[in-house]
Amino acid sequence: MEWLRYFTETASPLKNPEIIAWKEAGKRIIGTVCSNIPEEVLHAAGLLPVRLRAPGLHDTSNADSQLHRINCSYTRSILEELLRGDLEFLDGIITTNTCDHMLRLAGEIQDQAGVFVHYFSMYHTLGNAAAEWFVREMERLIARVEESFGVEVAERNLRQSIAVYNRTRELMAGINELRKKDPPAVSGAEYLRIVLSGMSGPKERFNDRIEALLPELRNRRAGEAGLPRLMIVGGACDCPEFIDFIERKGASIVADALCFGARHYLGTIKEDSASPLRAIADRYISRPACPSIIDGFEHSYRILRQFIQDWRVQGIICARLKFCDHWGGARKMLADELRKEGIPLLDLEREYAATGSGQINTRVQAFLEMLRG
Repeated sequence: MEWLRYFTETASPLKNPEIIAWKEAGKRIIGTVCSNIPEEVLHAAGLLPVRLRAPGLHDTSNADSQLHRINCSYTRSILEELLRGDLEFLDGIITTNTCDHMLRLAGEIQDQAGVFVHYFSMYHTLGNAAAEWFVREMERLIARVEESFGVEVAERNLRQSIAVYNRTRELMAGINELRKKDPPAVSGAEYLRIVLSGMSGPKERFNDRIEALLPELRNRRAGEAGLPRLMIVGGACDCPEFIDFIERKGASIVADALCFGARHYLGTIKEDSASPLRAIADRYISRPACPSIIDGFEHSYRILRQFIQDWRVQGIICARLKFCDHWGGARKMLADELRKEGIPLLDLEREYAATGSGQINTRVQAFLEMLRG
């Protein structure tokens, strides 16, 4: 499909045509490892934030010598790309501490990157204290960026960046609305390619592409009507091939609560706030919470439950990475709540680069047969 070509080309590989053009123009790129890192601050500094991924990578043998294989395969894959020199286009990396695995990755990046590295310390509870913590961390990030790159992150620039990112989120909400149809206007795999494209290039150009795309999608049908309508939740699930693998079994993935998905794009920032940093913090904290947030489950489940109702979700797949303790706990709490509402959940433990296996194939097929009755 011609309309999908741009989003496919910019979703993989990580060093895509947009990134190449940005670097050739002499501008700087900062890699981020988590959707909790506030991209608006980097954008306001004239930097290009890019969410780090490892599309197509299956061998992490170099990283395994630094990070034990009990660390999740997302963190080992990012370290592998760094050690191979595949991230040479980056001018800096922002790390964080959402989990022990990510903290270990942060230490390795600090030792190995050879470029600007900043550690953004994450809050682990919700509420006003979390917002204040987030603001202080953004102030610390701004000071480091200004000193390291010789730029100024002025309030007017922050407000302009907030407007750009709000437009992105509004446009992505428009595409998500079209997934309520039966059949949806875009498949789950197509939607994920669009999502990844938006994380991998200038937001202004991405917004222009989505503006042009939306009218083309309004009367489009992706797949057949009447297929089981699924939601996918989990951590680092950024593989369109994995989503396509599930949909080819006879399902439509119409919603998600992924770091590479709804958590990245959900919600807008109050543009007329007296404090743009506090407005940014409020938006990030209001999204579905990362399972690393100690008291975040009830908040996240209220949002998830609304998704289930509005998108008429019939079943949920939890695609969690092997050794991810946070998502292991979240999956148990989620299953308990969904059981009360009669909504089935399929728990799939997977590796970061996996598109499917014989066991996963059998379990997905059995899950869909149960949904069809």
